[in-house]
Amino acid sequence: MKSVKIGIIGFGTVGSGTAKVLTENRDIIEKKTDCQVSIKTICVRDINKTRKFTVEGSTMTDNAEDILRDPEINIVVEVMGGIEKSKKIIEEAFRRGKHVVTANKDLIAEHGKELTELARQNNLHFFYEAAVAGGIPILRSLQYSLTGNRIQKIGGIINGSTNYILTRTEVERLSLETIIEDAKSLGYLESDPSADLDGLDAARKCAILASIGFNSLVTFNQVYVSGIRKIELEDIEYADKMGYSIKLLAVAENREDGIVARVHPALIPKDHPLASVQYAFNAVYVIGDMVGETMFYGKGAGDLPTGSAVANDVINICKSLVNDSKAEYAYDLFEDKKIISIEKQYFQYYVRLKVERDKKTVSNFVRTFEYYNIPIYSINQWEKEDEDGNKYDEYIAITNKCRELDFERAIEEINMLSSIIDEAKAIRIERGL
Repeated sequence: MKSVKIGIIGFGTVGSGTAKVLTENRDIIEKKTDCQVSIKTICVRDINKTRKFTVEGSTMTDNAEDILRDPEINIVVEVMGGIEKSKKIIEEAFRRGKHVVTANKDLIAEHGKELTELARQNNLHFFYEAAVAGGIPILRSLQYSLTGNRIQKIGGIINGSTNYILTRTEVERLSLETIIEDAKSLGYLESDPSADLDGLDAARKCAILASIGFNSLVTFNQVYVSGIRKIELEDIEYADKMGYSIKLLAVAENREDGIVARVHPALIPKDHPLASVQYAFNAVYVIGDMVGETMFYGKGAGDLPTGSAVANDVINICKSLVNDSKAEYAYDLFEDKKIISIEKQYFQYYVRLKVERDKKTVSNFVRTFEYYNIPIYSINQWEKEDEDGNKYDEYIAITNKCRELDFERAIEEINMLSSIIDEAKAIRIERGL
């Protein structure tokens, strides 16, 4: 039986989860791979820290060089996070002839192409299934299971933290601010939640999904991003009344004229499969020209789900080593498609206006939309009263499909009306992916 030794760099949630999977399921892994997999060395930041989980027979170090210089270690698992230091470690691992598995989405979204090229030059495996959607095997499915398809569209919920917040807001009817603070205390959000709330985490994952699914490089900076900070409880309540749920969606479309990649909140019908994805779960909806619509669902974070994805990459490398197979890489970028601006795309929109009680306001609002060729599907008015007893009107409008750029210009002009109390709230409607 072939022996494969692993070095793990980083032993937080993902690193310890990976070690648990590889050690606790060692017997079944050996039977499936005909390979004896062992964790030889683990690199940690603080070697003196007391840990709940340790790996019997492995050595702890605080120097990554101990792993990189060790000729017995075949596979380096990088789960320390960050970009520049992790990049240098992976580059050095390739130079020293070691295969690499990482869960580092930030790194892959920024440097996935060049690192893949370095792996290719050295005939080494390079995998990162855990970088997107935790335990859901979406990257391998795009790369292998759907090889016979031209992937037309990928859409989904790939940030569990924001989905947790939006689900609890809808179910419990509490403000987003209240749920966000609670999510921090429960560990669903970092102390600085910007990457989640502003859509940056989802945008990095979207870039990776699009690159692999469409075989054409999409970088993080090419993904349109809008987060959930501007959503209010009122928007979720109105959406619910109209038969929608609000989700932070990542969508990538593969068109003849190029690729559109976007992350933003959207109203989706409650009968769409993605509307039933609740709390911290993830789901990815894929449309292929032959297979049609498919959906992948599961836990998008956590030690064991994410560790399972990392371990699976390790196992696939072990199988290749046993069979002396050609090295494989997640990125296979044989297309070179241009990125299309979201400004040229057409969407339906939900619009909420909070205005002073002035009959001219609605006519000015409608007139502005007409000027910018934005057809209104419906508009409803509610009389409201604020905490001080001041009365105002609230309008909820649903548009038909219109061009993003025209809609942005119209909203900008509407926000300049003297009778507008707050900026207009606008959310795209995604009726079908």
